[in-house]
Amino acid sequence: MGASQREAQRILESKRKYFQKVLSDDAIDFNLIRTYSIFDLASFWGDWVLSDTLFSSLIGLLLFDLPLADIVPWNVMWEIELPSVDEFLRGVLIKLEPIQITVPYPELSDVSRTLEKIVTPEFRVNIEETRPRKLKVGITKYGEGYVDPPAVREFLRSTLYAFTKKDISWSEVKQRLQAVAKTLNIAPEIVEDLFNRLSIMTAIKERAATWDYAWWDVSYWSEEGSSGYVEFTNWDLKSDKVEYEQLWDVQAGAWWDLSYWDWAYWTDDVSPWEVNPDTRVAYISEMRDYVVDNFRRRVTITALAAGNYQRARERRYPYRSSRLETYAMPFSQRLRLESIVERIVKRLKPDVPPFQLRLYKTAVIEMYAKLYSSHIWGAEMERSMSADEYRAFWLEKWGSEGLDRSILEKLYDYVRSVVDALGSVRVRERTRFIRWRLRRY
Repeated sequence: MGASQREAQRILESKRKYFQKVLSDDAIDFNLIRTYSIFDLASFWGDWVLSDTLFSSLIGLLLFDLPLADIVPWNVMWEIELPSVDEFLRGVLIKLEPIQITVPYPELSDVSRTLEKIVTPEFRVNIEETRPRKLKVGITKYGEGYVDPPAVREFLRSTLYAFTKKDISWSEVKQRLQAVAKTLNIAPEIVEDLFNRLSIMTAIKERAATWDYAWWDVSYWSEEGSSGYVEFTNWDLKSDKVEYEQLWDVQAGAWWDLSYWDWAYWTDDVSPWEVNPDTRVAYISEMRDYVVDNFRRRVTITALAAGNYQRARERRYPYRSSRLETYAMPFSQRLRLESIVERIVKRLKPDVPPFQLRLYKTAVIEMYAKLYSSHIWGAEMERSMSADEYRAFWLEKWGSEGLDRSILEKLYDYVRSVVDALGSVRVRERTRFIRWRLRRY
């Protein structure tokens, strides 16, 4: 059996499994039942992860002058709509329309309006007088504002949270942040401060129960002391301990020998959050609840969304399912890229260990996914980088994983054009499929 035949059989087997587990009528029914059975668990984990990410993103508002409406996790929401009869007959099982956070909360489009809404006047005055201001063309006076380079802005508003809030080790987070800092020329003390803040924010929900940021029977009370303490992993990847009173300490405050002092505000034990007089809940907590509730409402339609864009016959007979072809294309492209990587690496290093060869393959597949996948957030930084910036970042990131830099350089120079060619075909064919599926007869 030749290599091409083995590859074809892998694709066929993968298509069969994908149809049986996701696209068929039986799969949709089974997955729908499963989502109901795990609804409580999914709701908890959604709240657990989203609350951490959304409250952490206030660091971008307070210290980087970024409107919350520009920070990606605040906009990962969809409105659920039933299809029309005509749409259903064409294979649309459920419709998901994206929601911008500015629809329910228009004040989040501007930093000053956001601060006026969510922060009390006594705290807001200090912030407004001292915060760094982004340049607004036609509004900001010369010398009174600054502009982030495109890749830096995308890092601060999206990729930073994807790096630090997904389930990876803190050592891996540090390696990624160091690669970003080196590539985009971000001051090391800024990256270190961000790491410590986001690490503390993650530790709080587990070890220092806070009002509106704690879960019964899961979050522990902080250690006793003058104002409580929280233990976390610091930039040196060692266990550290700091005094902690409330979320504002992490989002805007600083600690001796830990924080970048020119980039923080004074804090005390008074809550800075403006409270809705009708509900007696902080406005920022209501906004967080809106995003979390939207996630909860979408849990049970996961099976329909995954099996979408298929007519009845396509859900019954795999050979009629055009969705299988949209799945098979990136899968076959992945196999082709892995084959190229294996050939190049083994030629340069014949005795390469299997686990290290797998890392080289993963590096190239991640490049393909980050640059050309349509179902991923957090990749905005990589996509906005110039060719030279991305090359330097990719080499720095995977070189820090222990891979040979000379091999990585040769690998990148060969496969980047292949990745671009395959990725452009993937995007074109997916767009063509959706246009064809939604067209009117």
